[in-house]
Amino acid sequence: ISIIFVIIYHLKIPLGESDFLLFSGGYLGVDIFFVISGYLISNIIISELNEGNFLFKNFYIKRIKRILPALVSTLLFTIPLAYFLLSPFPMLEYGKSLMSSLFFYSNYYFNSLDFYNSEPSKFFPLLHTWSLSIEEQFYILFPGFIVLIFKLKRSYLFASISSVFFISIFINSLTGASEKFYLMQYRIWELLFGCLIMIISQNLKVRKTNVIGFIIIAFSIV
Repeated sequence: ISIIFVIIYHLKIPLGESDFLLFSGGYLGVDIFFVISGYLISNIIISELNEGNFLFKNFYIKRIKRILPALVSTLLFTIPLAYFLLSPFPMLEYGKSLMSSLFFYSNYYFNSLDFYNSEPSKFFPLLHTWSLSIEEQFYILFPGFIVLIFKLKRSYLFASISSVFFISIFINSLTGASEKFYLMQYRIWELLFGCLIMIISQNLKVRKTNVIGFIIIAFSIV
């Protein structure tokens, strides 16, 4: 649902005769996806730690199998199209974005661009990989963070995640620069929000949470 609304948002479909767009909040699908991802990944890691069978090797192998085939096929598909459709300068920037996407630092690459001198964003076929890079950076760092807390003081898990969550929200208030869009330290609160929801949901039984979730998603997107 989140992905569909992101696509509709980027189609820029006007809402009747007004200046408003159909599903003008559709870009929030990315943020919703971050929350869902944080929920699922934390559930996997914490459940396996509680059962005593969590292994970093197995975790990363599963992530590689899940993500790399789709990513590599997307990169291979865009190469011939970029070659035939892009002029030399956009093609050069495409090549750099391809490498940054493959090694999961495209969010830093796109953040470093001067869009006054670079090509318009619509000529970046891989611009959307900034969000994948943030997710992968989270997957690399988060397991070690959780394992460390489990070894030191398991009862501090919720408080530790909450602390990073609020720090991320706080630093968002300190800048209005475009880096807030691309960099993980400004986005990690969304992933950790999913973690906190997961922990709370295991200890607090609320009925119809799926209905509540759909209502919140629909409200934010519309």
